[in-house]
Amino acid sequence: MSALPPPAGLHVVLGDTAAGTFLKVFDARDRLLVDQDVLCVGPTPSCDDLDAWKSLRDQFWNGIVPGGIDAHVQSPLNLVDNRARLRDAEHVTIWAATSVSEQLFIARTIHLMDLVGADTARLSFVQFATLRSRPNAQVLGIGELNEQQLAEHPEPTLPSPDQLADYRDAWSALTSPDPGLLANFSASHPNANPWIRRAMQLMLRRFPDKQSGLPYWDRTLLEVVREHGPRAARVIGHALTREWDDADLTGDWYLFGRLVGLGSLPVPLIELTGDRTNMRSCEVRLSPFGTEVLEGRASSFPTNPIEDWVAGVKQSSSRGPLWFSEAGKLSRAPRHVEAPFQTS
Repeated sequence: MSALPPPAGLHVVLGDTAAGTFLKVFDARDRLLVDQDVLCVGPTPSCDDLDAWKSLRDQFWNGIVPGGIDAHVQSPLNLVDNRARLRDAEHVTIWAATSVSEQLFIARTIHLMDLVGADTARLSFVQFATLRSRPNAQVLGIGELNEQQLAEHPEPTLPSPDQLADYRDAWSALTSPDPGLLANFSASHPNANPWIRRAMQLMLRRFPDKQSGLPYWDRTLLEVVREHGPRAARVIGHALTREWDDADLTGDWYLFGRLVGLGSLPVPLIELTGDRTNMRSCEVRLSPFGTEVLEGRASSFPTNPIEDWVAGVKQSSSRGPLWFSEAGKLSRAPRHVEAPFQTS
């Protein structure tokens, strides 16, 4: 198909795959920016120094798999380095879908516009929820669309002041050291769109479970190791597809890093063999302790320490306090935990 003229102004998408398809459909190479960061994983502390923010996020991605090769190539169209163009554009259109990462991308872009002094009255959304050919299937990410589907996009819409406020509040919740803003977002924003409310709720499962001491994705990986191991690539593939409908698209590299981490704890939950920097050359099996944790006979914490980030919240069992999840609600553990954390 011939390249189509896009709507006027600057366009912003999440991910290199989405950007590649966009440039095949639209004649817009000089009017496209791409956010290359998936903010549903890793540290997102409050920080308006964008160079410091970028350094922190680069350290996170480069350290997910210790010793692994960083395959990320920074695009000249990347959003952060070209943020001043948001201020100068005659109009800005955000193209997004419904997954956690896509909703956080919207919040981040609005935050960047605020930082550089861009006028959000010149902002539009192209929001994909479903497709004409598949009205009952939600679109999770722009990158999953083919050229024809992207060309048949919904009409751009202007966000209302309330919508902008909801996304600004979502950004505040994502970057706050107080997990209460995440935990209470849905209750405090009952009229926000269902996708950003779901995104905030799903972020809570990054906190460790009160009984097992494991966050949701770590426990999921243990379950899939038992069901589909030992090849790490097969485990990651099954973990991704098993939870696809949740719209929580964390990515294969992140999950592989979590898997390697489970085998690198003081008392490992899995046993790793082969090349632990390459998921295709690595094999994983449950350790005896991992089996106990998975079956509910033991807790990973405090046998193993917790040193992790959940959005803007630093979780550290050495410094505390820690936050745990139970049935979608958060509870706070004491600064020092001497015995296995008991459920009430």
